[in-house]
Amino acid sequence: MKEKPYHHGDLQRALIETGIEFIKQNGEDSLSLRKIAEMCGVSNAAPYAHFKTKDEFIIAMQQYVMDLFAAELEKTVTEYKDSPSLLRMLGKTYVMFFYRNPFYYDFLFSRKNISIKLSLSNAGTNENPPLAVLKRTAIPVFQKANLPEKVIQDKIIAMWALVHGLAAIIIMPDIEYDGNWETRIEEIINSISIPYQIKEQEK
Repeated sequence: MKEKPYHHGDLQRALIETGIEFIKQNGEDSLSLRKIAEMCGVSNAAPYAHFKTKDEFIIAMQQYVMDLFAAELEKTVTEYKDSPSLLRMLGKTYVMFFYRNPFYYDFLFSRKNISIKLSLSNAGTNENPPLAVLKRTAIPVFQKANLPEKVIQDKIIAMWALVHGLAAIIIMPDIEYDGNWETRIEEIINSISIPYQIKEQEK
């Protein structure tokens, strides 16, 4: 990889983005802050102003990708707000994020520092950002349908398991499928028939 210049004052982001590209092309074992500094055209000491260790650097990269992921979900929430298709489209966005960025799936979820909180009581509190978006969006929809908390929790777990599992399937290198994921994923999600529409939304 060639050296990647960065805009003054944005070295941290440049290091993170360069590090992600480096791992994507070369693997994590060969990653070092020294190599990333060289690629960004800065001194070997410069990255240590932002990251004390390689592990801390990797965690920062992971958080960066997680934030990109959550931002895509938030866009869908804004676009489909008050629409009966909101949760379905949110699920599609979840799956398609990894369809377009397959490297991100293992990079995010193969690590032990990922925290998954399925309880509804801590929704939005220091938890996995994409799952927090799903909870925050789905809970009010199901509450309007007067569903018990346990049922709401079960539905959210089922929804998350569905889209997370679909994402794992479509990034498999040797998967054979005679359809087009881009056009079919919404239909696949809808075929499971997880009821999330409420009568008020259908009027």
